[in-house]
Amino acid sequence: MKVGLLMVFQNFKDKISDAEAYQRDMHIADLAEPLGFNTLGAVEHHFNSYAMAPDGMQFLSYMAGRTKTINLMTGAVILPWWDSPLRVTEKMILLDHLSQGRALFGIGHGLARREYDVFGVDMGEARDRFDESAEIIIKGLESGFVEADGKHYKQVKTEVRPKPFASFKDRLYAVAMSSHSVAKVAALGAVMMSFAQKPWEEMTDHFGTYRDLFKEHHNRQAPPPICVDFMSCDESGDRAEELAREHMANYYVTVLDHYEMANDHFDSIKGYDDYASGAEQLRETGNEAAGEAFVDINTWGTP
Repeated sequence: MKVGLLMVFQNFKDKISDAEAYQRDMHIADLAEPLGFNTLGAVEHHFNSYAMAPDGMQFLSYMAGRTKTINLMTGAVILPWWDSPLRVTEKMILLDHLSQGRALFGIGHGLARREYDVFGVDMGEARDRFDESAEIIIKGLESGFVEADGKHYKQVKTEVRPKPFASFKDRLYAVAMSSHSVAKVAALGAVMMSFAQKPWEEMTDHFGTYRDLFKEHHNRQAPPPICVDFMSCDESGDRAEELAREHMANYYVTVLDHYEMANDHFDSIKGYDDYASGAEQLRETGNEAAGEAFVDINTWGTP
């Protein structure tokens, strides 16, 4: 098993300045390699203290110069928010050169209406934009050329320089939290990445479907998935749980708020059926119960 550290860059309730929040998290990022983590990752979010991380590729390029061995993973680049697949291709290839082949390319759809609205992108187009952009970028990462003539993206055939450092075929990851996403991730040949937002046993069917579809598309066994959860560790098990119950629950409340998870807007957005049903359930249970459940499915304990 390999273990990574995912940087979120949250400034919870704006209790400190953004500069202080970044210095705190940059210190944590610097500890990842000497502490033995296999991967250092970064989320992408915009315009809110929930996660002040507008460009994971830029952050990881900085970390490439501060590290020697740890893999550097976008977790993830939200493709519908990037109006130029060419630019994403360039930035990932450059990151791979700067890190001497340590870059891992993680991609996702995005879920927050507040971010889609600012970018002027219709959330109803998110799935189609992701599918179209992903295929363009993946081909570009392999060939060194980007071209497109699709519904959402058009690009004359253009060579990317520097040329690809190495193939990304075994370094491609994609977030999959719904049945549609699972099918697309398998078709792309990507490693499935899922976040702990419901009991893992409820994800069993998704993992099984992913393995079956991956083998069907690529005639080989699917790679192990990446499971992203939160961990609280302390010499005292009771203290570890106490910290988890406070801070993980507080964090999850910010998740529910940022994504408007209890709102009914998912009902009318194409491709977000799974979230619509989840929103209905959340309205019935309430945020406090949801926060407690979130803590229960994550991890705490002693070393």
